[in-house]
Amino acid sequence: MQNYTEFTIKDFMLDDAFCRWVIQNSETDNQFWNNWIHENPHQTKNIETAKEIIKKIRAAHEEISESDLNAEIKRFSDSRKLLSSSPQIDEAKVRYFDFTKLWKVAAVLLVGVFGVLYLSKQTGFDEFSFEKTAYKKRTDDKKEILEEIINDSEKTKLVDLPDGSQVTLSKHSRVSYPKSFSATQREVYLSGEAFFEVTKNPHKPFVVYANELATRVLGTSFTISSYDKEEEVKVIVKTGKVAVFPLNNEDEVLEKKPEVMLTPNQKVVFNRADNQMKRSIVASPEPLKSIVSTSKYLVFENIPVTQVFEKLYELYNIPLVYDNTLMVNCRITAELGNQPLFEKLDLICRAIDAKYEVIDGQIVIHGKKCN
Repeated sequence: MQNYTEFTIKDFMLDDAFCRWVIQNSETDNQFWNNWIHENPHQTKNIETAKEIIKKIRAAHEEISESDLNAEIKRFSDSRKLLSSSPQIDEAKVRYFDFTKLWKVAAVLLVGVFGVLYLSKQTGFDEFSFEKTAYKKRTDDKKEILEEIINDSEKTKLVDLPDGSQVTLSKHSRVSYPKSFSATQREVYLSGEAFFEVTKNPHKPFVVYANELATRVLGTSFTISSYDKEEEVKVIVKTGKVAVFPLNNEDEVLEKKPEVMLTPNQKVVFNRADNQMKRSIVASPEPLKSIVSTSKYLVFENIPVTQVFEKLYELYNIPLVYDNTLMVNCRITAELGNQPLFEKLDLICRAIDAKYEVIDGQIVIHGKKCN
């Protein structure tokens, strides 16, 4: 926990937890800060000053447009030049200058002076950004019906949803969800990263909105990584089947045809720079069944290699594409144990003089005809 005993006004303004308390005013934060101020009365003045500045900065952002801001900065600059070059300036011109608007400009400029722009780069404090994140846009309109859980610790946090589903929330992440789900679907909003274990309900789809992507499932487990400042948004499937949609209009998700379907050990990566989605395979595919319990599947004695590929598909659920007629006479003798999938494939391909590559979430085998 942060030691606030010797904090200055600037230190308080740059502290995530303090800013969240000022902006969101949650019961948990209120209890902590009220108790802390009671125990540290010498910091009361610094705290009140920091709170006042943060609130004025936010108000200034809301009241002045970007065009007004630029215009007033130019007027302020021109007036400074006029004052410095003309000692006998007309007082009427000085009175004409709009000091009310200038204060708002000055308040906005204080963001840079005190380093509050630094806060806008920290996950979870997009309230200071000039543009709202997709997460904020979606949740702000529904604040009265949503519960929000924020994980600002360095450990994961387990969140229980109303339908019995569970979310393992990673550090510097937040999730919002209705206090009770609707009759047609279960909507959840994510900023950051989380692992979802969804209770199966074929009559009520589970949809996660995470910045540029929506993920729809009926009952499965998967991970979404969607931090606001990172270049990529990722969806990684552990069990079941997941439909992924690029987000244009969230109201269309239930009826919309998914752009990508994912199965276990597959992932999709959305690149924000080129606005493209790419399906692939996770770096270290995990068996869906225990290697020990299925060890008989991995011992092969002069077996057609096509049967080996079938067993690997059963084990990892990753499609393997190959020319069956070309490889029908290729046979293999091998004992495959606990090696990672790609090591198994290396051994097999060396034995039959073949190669493989990953294309669109599948493993494509390029081989030769065996005699």
